[in-house]
Amino acid sequence: MNILTFTYTKPDGKVSDRVLVVTQQPNDMYEGIDISELQDEAQADMINEMNQAYDTYLQSMANIKDKFDVVHSFRRFNPLKMTNIIKEKI
Repeated sequence: MNILTFTYTKPDGKVSDRVLVVTQQPNDMYEGIDISELQDEAQADMINEMNQAYDTYLQSMANIKDKFDVVHSFRRFNPLKMTNIIKEKI
């Protein structure tokens, strides 16, 4: 799990210290598992299993957010407005 601790300056000049559990990083590329070499049936089976695993993951994440009362705490931060960044992998 990647954690960022940083100071954030909003466009209106307000400054706040933040700790962020990173769920997505800035990126301009598509990333994924290339299943081109699988037969059509195997592609469909893999996609179905990946969907099931993803649904389970989303439910688990929702349960954790609910447990810690952070259901509405998703935020986006512009890297250009972040300073004093400390990156940790936990």
